[in-house]
Order: sequence, then C-alpha cells, then structure tokens
Amino acid sequence: MTVPPPRRSRRWIGFFVVLVLLSAAAIVLNLAYNLSIQLRPEQLSDSRRRWQENKPHDYDLKYLVEVTRGTETEPEKNACLVKVRGGRVVLVVDNDTVVYLEPSLAVVAGPAPLSVSSEDPGRYGVAALFEQIETALRQDETTGRRNFATAKFDAKDGHPFHYVRRVRGTKDRVEWNVKLTRVE
Repeated sequence: MTVPPPRRSRRWIGFFVVLVLLSAAAIVLNLAYNLSIQLRPEQLSDSRRRWQENKPHDYDLKYLVEVTRGTETEPEKNACLVKVRGGRVVLVVDNDTVVYLEPSLAVVAGPAPLSVSSEDPGRYGVAALFEQIETALRQDETTGRRNFATAKFDAKDGHPFHYVRRVRGTKDRVEWNVKLTRVE
C-alpha cells in the first residue's frame, strides 16, 4: 500500500485575506473620517450667522497663528491680541508690537510719544477671521484643489477657535488657535 503525500495546509491564505481586508477597512475608515471633518461652506455660513446674532460688543481676542511653508522645518509663529470695544477694534498688538491703536486712545496712552499706525483695523477681529476662512475656501473651489481645511466654532456665538488648512501636495500649512474673552 502506498501512502499518499501529506496535504499542504492552505490556512495561510485565509490569514492574508483577513490581513488585506483589515488593511482596506483601515484605509476606508481613515478616509471617511478625514472627509467628515472637512470644513464645508454651510458650516462657515451657519457659524457666521450665529456670530452676527450673538457677538459681544466688547471682547478681547488672542490668537496664535502657526504657518509652515514649503521647505521650512519650524513653523513661523505669530501671536496677536485684538481688543474690541463697542463693536470696533481699538487695539491690535502683533508679536508684542502695537500695530493699531485707536486715535482717541493714543491721547491717553501716556507722556511717551506713541505713533498711531495707519494699519486697517478691519483686518483684525472675528469678522476678519471669517473673511480669511471664506477666502481660502473660495480659492480652493476655484482652483479645483481638494486641500484639507477644518475648523471648530463656538457653539454659542459661532466664533472660530481652531482652524487648520493644509495645501495638498505641499508642506504649506496654517493653524490658528483662538481664544475669545468677553469683557463685561
């Protein structure tokens, strides 16, 4: 009687099939998550509407902007303080340098001569942040690029408190961390 050759186990095939399926599931879940957190124009307009309805007249805005461009390894950091009183920007301090001071406040600044900048105060404040986000979204739409952009907005008044935009295919990245303090 002849003994048949031993059968080769093919269980290893099942292992690799499961491995391929789990890898595909991980890729799909990651893609779905990243697409779900992408900033959409409707989110921006809803937050802007909430801001128009609930914005405080007096607030201090502190934000840190980190910008990474192309070949840079370290992000360029920019700290900004904006004081809004009565709905108008009255003071802007950019990296410890006063770039705007409302002329009526320059008189009470003290005996030391303080130059009043011709900087446009409209470039600062929450409305300006909304404008910058909208400009970036429109730019992405017109160029047809799918750049990564995400933002988190305050549930009550709608101001942005975190924003990230990364240009696809480059190392260009902008991140804002914003803190708004209401002044009573």
